[in-house]
Amino acid sequence: MVEITPYVGVGELRFDMHCDEVSKLLGEEYRRIDNRYTPGYMLCTGKLNLHFNADDRLTAIEGSVDAGLCCQGIPLAGRPFNEVYKALKALDPEIKADRDGAISYRLGIGLYVPTIKKSKKEPVQGVIAFRRGYYDKSKPE
Repeated sequence: MVEITPYVGVGELRFDMHCDEVSKLLGEEYRRIDNRYTPGYMLCTGKLNLHFNADDRLTAIEGSVDAGLCCQGIPLAGRPFNEVYKALKALDPEIKADRDGAISYRLGIGLYVPTIKKSKKEPVQGVIAFRRGYYDKSKPE
């Protein structure tokens, strides 16, 4: 399992790291995808999508089921949404479920469940960890 540290990073990856530092840490094949709608781009490894801003700084990390992301020891992806949501609600009573999963601004993470309309027991397919300011509600006060 790879631990998400809220608003700090994932494992050894830290938000605001320069893309050169991240590339050295990855030590594996990745591809770059430019963002069509906003300044920035992603580096994709197959398990992780790493989001960078126009200044080449890491702003968010998305992980698939295979990435093994967890928060305070709670495994996130691959488990039923209702179980993960309940566990995270104990850490953040203000977590909000939506049509795609859930987001916690206190923990700086989001859950992606594309099939949530079928059942709340559908497995979490992806997790995003983000730095402060990635979403408006996570901006420092």
